Amino acid sequence: MSRRTTSLAVASLAAASFITLASASASAKGPEDWALEFIDNAVSNEWGTEPDCFMTWDDADQSKAWTGMTKAACFFTLSLQKAMGYTQQDIYAMWGKNSPTSDYYFDIVNASPKVGATPPGFETYFRRVERAVDIQKGDIFTIGATSTFAGHTMIVTGAPEKILPQINPRYSGTEQFAVPIADSTSSSHGCAEGKYKDSRWSGQCTGGYMTPGAGTGYVRVYTDSFSGILLGFTWSVTSSQTSYYSPSTRPYRIGRLFKLPDPLPTEPPPPPP
Repeated sequence: MSRRTTSLAVASLAAASFITLASASASAKGPEDWALEFIDNAVSNEWGTEPDCFMTWDDADQSKAWTGMTKAACFFTLSLQKAMGYTQQDIYAMWGKNSPTSDYYFDIVNASPKVGATPPGFETYFRRVERAVDIQKGDIFTIGATSTFAGHTMIVTGAPEKILPQINPRYSGTEQFAVPIADSTSSSHGCAEGKYKDSRWSGQCTGGYMTPGAGTGYVRVYTDSFSGILLGFTWSVTSSQTSYYSPSTRPYRIGRLFKLPDPLPTEPPPPPP
């Protein structure tokens, strides 16, 4: 059993006995909805690093005092906590860490069964999406770490769109899809011109600038034109000759949250008789 598999199994066993000090009720919105609401309403939207990540939400009709400092994976984790009423203890009970990194989420999704497959011996609370046409709003796009890249996490905010005509780089036997996402990064997914914009970009594509933090944009995935199976990706939907990442160069997985548990109980156990 691998190190990561062992930690996930321990986390699953811990879920039965972990008692939290406080948790809120789950909302009718998903993490993607809360992520987008934060982006739309935040008056302070900074890009930071663990362990300094935080996000606060207020009633958008009553107050604009939404603030946050986020980066990559914690942007997803905090949005999930808001949607489900989770605390860090709930996240730990499911996945063995209070705030998983992007590389850790990649490993979890990679270890998960594909959508519709036989359940595993232990629950990961994800199902792996293998075809672009099956990607849905609320899925997460996780990129694993390499020797030159720390990994990244994005939240899918809508259905993918086939790109026609295709945009460079183009490869024989492949199809291209634009996937709308929300994330927290310092590297823009494009600029503010054209169809596939990044909400954090200001000014023209040439000479403009990006404000790091949470925002929306698009990534492009490639699929095998016969099987539809996901291949590589590009960080934006921008014509280029060198922007393609093969699965071996920058591995990624797309995961779907699956049968999430209710928040752990907040009440202390009853006194002994």
